[in-house]
Amino acid sequence: MSNLKNHYHVLIIGSGFSGMAAASFLADYDLNILLLDENIHIGGQLLRRIPEKLAEDSPHPPEKIKKIGYNFVEKVKEKKIDLLNKTVLMGVYENNKVLVERDRKETFTFTYDFLLFATGARERYLPFKGWTLPGVYSTGMLQVLMKSWGVLPAKKMLIAGSGLFLFAAAYEFLKNGGELQGIMEQSPFGNKIKFLPQVFHQFPKFTDGGRYLSKIYSSGVPVKYRRRVLEARGDKQLEEVVVGKVDRKGSLIKGTEKTYSTKALAVGYGFVPSIEAPQLAGCELEYSQQKGGWTVKVNDRMETSVENILAAGEVTGVGGAHKSLNEGKIAASTILEKWGLQSEAFPPKKVKKLQKKRKHHLSFVRCFNSLYKVKPESILEIPDETIVCRCESIDMKQIKEAVGMGCADPNALKISTRCAMGKCQGRTCAPVIYDILQILCRKTPQEIGLFSVRPPFKPISIHALKNFSQ
Repeated sequence: MSNLKNHYHVLIIGSGFSGMAAASFLADYDLNILLLDENIHIGGQLLRRIPEKLAEDSPHPPEKIKKIGYNFVEKVKEKKIDLLNKTVLMGVYENNKVLVERDRKETFTFTYDFLLFATGARERYLPFKGWTLPGVYSTGMLQVLMKSWGVLPAKKMLIAGSGLFLFAAAYEFLKNGGELQGIMEQSPFGNKIKFLPQVFHQFPKFTDGGRYLSKIYSSGVPVKYRRRVLEARGDKQLEEVVVGKVDRKGSLIKGTEKTYSTKALAVGYGFVPSIEAPQLAGCELEYSQQKGGWTVKVNDRMETSVENILAAGEVTGVGGAHKSLNEGKIAASTILEKWGLQSEAFPPKKVKKLQKKRKHHLSFVRCFNSLYKVKPESILEIPDETIVCRCESIDMKQIKEAVGMGCADPNALKISTRCAMGKCQGRTCAPVIYDILQILCRKTPQEIGLFSVRPPFKPISIHALKNFSQ
C-alpha cells in the first residue's frame, strides 16, 4: 500500500452507485480521490457477482441499471482513483481526519478536503419465534450466497416479509434453479396499485418489477398477501414455518395459521439507512418514516450540516440504485463547484435537471416506504420469549421489563439489558428496538432518540492496530 497518500482532495466512504458515480466524474479533474469499501468488490450489493474462481457468471443478461453500474465499475478501475476494498471505517475525527482498518491487517489515518458518505443501507427485521434457527436467512443474505458464492441455501424454500425486494430475491432464486414454495407478503395487494402514479417518472423500476413478477408467476409460485411469519420450528435446524393471515392493521387473524414444511426461509422487511458514520461526524440527522427511518439531512446539493461533508444514496433515503446514481452525480457537481472547477459534465442546466429528477426519486421513496412500513400491531404481537437482540440474547420480555422500570430511551435500555452491545453493535436490532420503544413509551422517534456511536464502528483486529500507519 506504498502508493497511498496521507491526504486526499476527496475521500468517499462506500463504493455503491452513488460512491462510484461521484468518484468516476471527479477523477476527470486531476483530483486525488480515495474510495473505501468494506466488501471485496466495488459496486455495492446490487452488483455482486459470483467470483470467476467459483463459478461462471449467470447466463442471463443483467437489467439496464446493472449494465450502467458495471460500466461505472470498469471506469473506476481504469481511472486514477485509489481503491481500498475490505476496509472498515473505524472513526471520523476533527481536523478532517478518518481512521480505517484494512483486511484486518493494518490501520491507516487519512485527511481530506471533502468527505462523501455513501454508506448505503442495511436490512430491517421483524423478530419472530425461532428466527435464530439455522436455515432462516435474510433476503439480503440469500442474494449474497447466490451472487458472491454461487450457492443456494436449499433446493426449495419460502420467502416472506414485506417490500418489493422480496420479489427481486425470488427472481434471483428462481433464475438460479431454485424452487420456491411460496412468497408470503405481509402488506395487502392493494399497495401495488398505489404505485401506478409513479410509473411516468420511475418506468425502469416498473419494467424490472414486471420481469420479476413474470418469472415468479410463470414458475407457478404462489404469492400470498397479508401473511406474516409467526414461528420457525425445528430441533437443530429449520424444519417448519408457521404463517398466519393479518388484517389491515397488521394484527394476526386467529385461526388462519398454516404450517409449511421447509428447509430454508428468507425474510426481509425493507431497509434502513446506515447513518452511524455521519452521526459520529456530527452531521444533522432527521427522522422520516417515508424515507426509511433516520437519514442524513442534506440540501439539494447533497451537502450535510457539516462543512465540506456530503452524503448521497440510500443514507439520505432508501430509494434504490437510480436515486443513488442521481445523487452521486449531484454530489460530484457540488464538489467541483466548491473547488472552483468548471465542469463540462455538469453545466447549470444539467445540475438543475438532476435536482428535478431527484425530486421524482424522493416522491417514489415516500410512496414506497409509507406503503411497506411495519405496523405497530405486528410489533406488539412479538411474543415475550422471542429474541430481539441476537448478539446478547435479549428477548422481548426483558425489553418490556426494562421499559417498565423507566428505560425510555435506547441508551438507558442498553445499560439495563446489554442490547446492541454485541458484535453487530445494534445494526440488526436497533431499528426494531426504536420501534418497540416508540410504541411502549408512546413517544415520537425524535423523543426516543438514537443509540450513541463511538469508534470503532465495527469489531476490528488487534493485529491491525499493531500495524498502524500514521
